[in-house]
Formats: sequence, C-alpha cells, structure tokens
Amino acid sequence: MTFSILAKNPNTKEIGIAIATYSLAVGATCPSFIKGEAVITSQSATNPKIGEKIKKLILNKKDPENAFNSSIKEDPFYNFRQVALLTFGNKPLVFTGNEVNKYCGSVISDNCIAIGNYLAGKNVLDSMIENFENENENISLGEKLISSLLSAKNSGGQKSLEGSELPERSGCIIVSSPEESFPVNLRIDFSSNPIKDLSELYSKYIGMHKYYLKRAYNPKDLPPQYKLNF
Repeated sequence: MTFSILAKNPNTKEIGIAIATYSLAVGATCPSFIKGEAVITSQSATNPKIGEKIKKLILNKKDPENAFNSSIKEDPFYNFRQVALLTFGNKPLVFTGNEVNKYCGSVISDNCIAIGNYLAGKNVLDSMIENFENENENISLGEKLISSLLSAKNSGGQKSLEGSELPERSGCIIVSSPEESFPVNLRIDFSSNPIKDLSELYSKYIGMHKYYLKRAYNPKDLPPQYKLNF
C-alpha cells in the first residue's frame, strides 16, 4: 500500500526519492540513499535490511546490479518484497515479488522509476512518470517528486484487497547531491494529508537547508536562524 518515485537530474547531479503510503512513518523504514549517487526503496512487507545491504555493497565498490540482486535473494521472504534502485551511470533496477499484493508493479523512464503496491491500477504509476517528465523544468527536483506523489493520489492512489480506497497516512522525501554535505531529508510520520503536509514542509524548509549547509561549513559569520525570514 505504497507508491514511490525515484528520480535524478543529470544536469544538477541531484538524485532523490519520495514516498507516500497508508503505513506510518514510512521514512523510517523504506528509503535509503548514497549521497549524490543512489536512492533505494525497499517496500511491501518492508525489510529495511535489503536497502541497507545494497547501499553497503555499492559503497564497497560492488557492481550495483550484483548488489541489488544478491541483497534481495539473501532475504528468505524476498517474494513479499518490492525493491528499486536508481543510480547515475547504471540502468534503473526494480523487483516485485510474486507475493506482493495487487495492483503492484513499476514503470521505468530515462531518469525516474515509479513503483508501488496495493494500487488502484497501473495508471497510478503511469501518472507519476508522466507528471515528472512533463512538470516545469524550472522547479526543483524535490518539487517535481512531491508533485508526482500528488498525481498518483489523484489518479486513484491506493486500494485495499476489497477495493476500498486507502488514504495516505505518511510520506517522505530525500534529495541529495555530491556538493552538499547532507541531503534534504523530510518526513511526515502520521497525517490525514501527508502529501500536502510534505509539500508545505518542503517549501518552508528548502531555504533553511541552504542556511544549514553554510552553517555546517562555516558558522562564523552567519546570523542566528531566528533572524532569517523563512
């Protein structure tokens, strides 16, 4: 009962992931990232160890495809899992086990992956890709990711096995780049409208993110944050 989008911007070298789901605190368990290099989701009967193992192997110079496949197959319940990996310089990778609840699947484009389960239909995934590819090029990668989540929700979102609508109750977004010492990493752990809340949080936070990066690098001449108009 989750829909996710993983995407990258080859021009800015940013890479990110955004997720919305019925489950609570999705940002605590599903996403993993390697700064400016990769984003991963391990979802559907989530086992966070899969994403962390993929990350560890890539950091240890393992080929991403081998890291992806071996990490999944080491899990005795891999058929219940859904996993995706997006990197720079390698093909997008997806896996959906045959025990993952329908509708489930993934759609891959040049610079993004849409993946989900307990969905109203494939159109939910298609809408995420189409929205991402057709969104205003002048907005940030983070804004495009959140916009794609909203498109998925408006295209039917999540459905129970009985066919009733499942609301989103949590969401998260991570965006990183090689030049930044830490990523944008925001979570809505429990909400009646987490996509809206995530959008508002991102809008409020993004200006402060630049301040926090500067503060981490050299806080000497920066004003206190309460004097900033964010």
